[in-house]
Amino acid sequence: MSLPLRAINLSKRYADNVVLDGVSLELQAGEAAALLGPNGAGKSTLIGCVCGTVIPDAGTIEIAGHELRAAPIQARRALRYLAQESDLPPGLTGRELLEFHADVFDARASLEQAERLAGLGPALDLLATTYSVGMRRRLAFAALACGDAALYVLDEPFAGVDAESCARLTAWLVQRRAAGAAILLAAHGQDSALLEALAVRRFDLGAA
Repeated sequence: MSLPLRAINLSKRYADNVVLDGVSLELQAGEAAALLGPNGAGKSTLIGCVCGTVIPDAGTIEIAGHELRAAPIQARRALRYLAQESDLPPGLTGRELLEFHADVFDARASLEQAERLAGLGPALDLLATTYSVGMRRRLAFAALACGDAALYVLDEPFAGVDAESCARLTAWLVQRRAAGAAILLAAHGQDSALLEALAVRRFDLGAA
């Protein structure tokens, strides 16, 4: 059976700054891992490599058995990604944005669950660009619920999110892990409750 994530000997440098140097990481189905380390340790760079937004200088990445460089569409269909910054396209309501994600992943049946996960109520029918930072984050998080994925990748998922929403989103991630999905996230000290709930394997890039 294919692993949700297999990253082998990843290296990345920017000019003279070596950010990743032969980093390898594998995740089994139903496993969660947290990337830890100080700012500049390479957490966001490693996540970018896994999701295809950063091209590594060396190494290979497989998602659900699909090599990211050779089969990018198949690999990306098997993952859901929450970026550190939630940039929303203009002109769409929150509901329309969730509908778009549901259509991309042919997952209209999961749309109601995504709307509940966002917890935005009537605000779903307002333009998403009018949302507060926390509301934007909740909407972007809820988009992950459109369809099933083998791998969920989250970069500082709870930045700007209130405690009640954090608890609801954490419970959803626990359910996804119990269903066999793998989870990779970059976290900080304020995410300690999330790390404990997911029983993560800690991957310290600062010590790599």
